[in-house]
Amino acid sequence: MTMKVTRLTTHWTIEEAATAIDFLDTLRDALSETYGEQIAQMHREAYDDQIQDTNQYEIPFDDDPPF
Repeated sequence: MTMKVTRLTTHWTIEEAATAIDFLDTLRDALSETYGEQIAQMHREAYDDQIQDTNQYEIPFDDDPPF
């Protein structure tokens, strides 16, 4: 696997940094509005795949306690 490097200028003025943050906020909000439900579903499915452990045993809790 080849490592890829993304270079970003880190010597920004305060105004440039603020503009970048504002843009990222706007982008996040727009993507969330457009794809929010689909992204949430993707995360739920990934989580469900992670928690399925074949070494787990389900204990039935439908029996009455002996007391």
